[in-house]
Amino acid sequence: MTTPIEKARIQEIVLTETKTVAQLLLELNLSDTHVVLVDGERQNLDTVLQENDSVVVLPLIAGG
Repeated sequence: MTTPIEKARIQEIVLTETKTVAQLLLELNLSDTHVVLVDGERQNLDTVLQENDSVVVLPLIAGG
């Protein structure tokens, strides 16, 4: 049985130019409905990423 952590895809990306969260999602072929945390805080699509930022991208989860 696969746990959710085993399904996670970890990828290290080194920025060579300034990018926004939206540009990063586009580069990763991810939709803009994902939740993006930068250094542990949720950010919007216009946030500019800095060289040493730690970015986590999570799928939007709905439940009921």
